[in-house]
Amino acid sequence: MEIQELMKRKHITPYRLAKLSGVSQSQISRILSGKTMEPKKCTLVKIAVALGVSVSELISEKSA
Repeated sequence: MEIQELMKRKHITPYRLAKLSGVSQSQISRILSGKTMEPKKCTLVKIAVALGVSVSELISEKSA
C-alpha cells in the first residue's frame, strides 16, 4: 500500500496531509507523484505520524 492509499482510506487530501504533517504541500506533491524517490527520514516520520502509522509500516508499504 502506498501513501496515497493510506490517504484515501483516511479521507485525507494532499493539502490536509501537508497541514497535519508540517511538510510543505509542494513536497507532498513531489512524493505522491514520484518526483522525490527517497524522502528524508524526518519527512517520513512527519507523514507517518499524520497518517497514524509507524515509519516502518510506511516504508514497508511503500516498497511492497
